Amino acid sequence: MKTANKKAKNLATPGKPMSQEDFVSLIKEAEEGEFSPIEDSIKRLEEWRLKRKK
Repeated sequence: MKTANKKAKNLATPGKPMSQEDFVSLIKEAEEGEFSPIEDSIKRLEEWRLKRKK
């Protein structure tokens, strides 16, 4: 009887497989970065929308 070999799930963009360890390390690296308050993000989004309408 043959057993099925499960491939690791693709945790990155399609066509570029990534291991679980690589994925976790990228998340940890992102968590160490700076975070903006929600108000700043909303303000930048509104500014972007206004520029886009012109």
